[in-house]
Amino acid sequence: MAVYATELPIRPDLDASHSEIASRWATTGSWWSGAERIAIVGEVRQARDGDDLAPWESPSQVDGLITDNHLLPTAAIDAIWRITNHPGTLTADWHASIISRGINPEAYVELVGVVAQANAVDRFADALNLARVDLPEPSSAEPQRLADKSVVVSSHWVPTAQVKGPNVIKALSAVPFEVDSMSLLSSAQYLQLGDLLADLVSDQNSLTRMQVEVIAARTSKLNECFY
Repeated sequence: MAVYATELPIRPDLDASHSEIASRWATTGSWWSGAERIAIVGEVRQARDGDDLAPWESPSQVDGLITDNHLLPTAAIDAIWRITNHPGTLTADWHASIISRGINPEAYVELVGVVAQANAVDRFADALNLARVDLPEPSSAEPQRLADKSVVVSSHWVPTAQVKGPNVIKALSAVPFEVDSMSLLSSAQYLQLGDLLADLVSDQNSLTRMQVEVIAARTSKLNECFY
């Protein structure tokens, strides 16, 4: 069954990948429960649609913006809003301030993965004036929340595994499930992660790799991506 009810010629692989990603949001993660992961996506939508706070303003500082019975800690909500609306303003000091408020570093990595996916999927729908992907019922299982001693802080703010490849892959490596999710989305919306440096000439869904990279570079510029 198609995710998007539209007559627009949306590629089947895009539709299928967005459906699979939504299912993954509802899956119990390494650090966040299925209900919490769905709440993360919901908070991304709140940030996109709600008050346009300045980068130095946090939703936890605005009376009534966060409900008392919210599933997520306020530090996580503040991070979600900042990452969603002002990603170009993130700094090492800001990241350290979020961690100092009780967010486990690996839990932060998982949160970043879900926030990035939610923004990618929702902005696709928003750009085409389509209804956003429905959020499924979350898993009732609890996360194990087991620290991996093999991941350490090296070249990133966050702990990473000892993997070879571009930084965009290494950044989420402390939570392999989120790397898999990123790969799933990338294959449909960009290109397979294994082809980032290996394939510079093939066509990608009617666009050449060079055309894809022009669009990617422009998008990164508009999003103030430091890469």
